[in-house]
Parts: sequence; C-alpha cells; structure tokens
Amino acid sequence: MKNHYLLTQIADILMRLYENGSSVIKKVKKTIKEKSLDLFEAIRGRIVTDKDLAELDTPIQVRFT
Repeated sequence: MKNHYLLTQIADILMRLYENGSSVIKKVKKTIKEKSLDLFEAIRGRIVTDKDLAELDTPIQVRFT
C-alpha cells in the first residue's frame, strides 16, 4: 500500500508539472518562420567590423561524430 501511495504521489507531481509547464512552453515557443525572420533581421542589421573580417581568415575544423 505504501509503495502504491508513493507512486500515486509521484504521478500526481509529474502531471501537475506537465499541465502547468505546457502553458509556459506554448508562450515561449516560436515557429520556425519567426525564428528564421529574427535571425535574418539580426544578420541584416549588424555592422561588419575589421575584427569580424579577421576572424574569417582563421581556419576552422568541423567534425561530425
């Protein structure tokens, strides 16, 4: 009985977190289109400096594991 009670309590806590958290997540979520537009505006409005150009000259290495 004690184990059943504890599992019921854990399930209740998880259900409350899911129900209350889902409304917050819906407010924070953006669509892919909104994200891409925000990224485009950030890139478009940025001024390129000499430091940015110097960083382009440094070699990089990309690895996929």
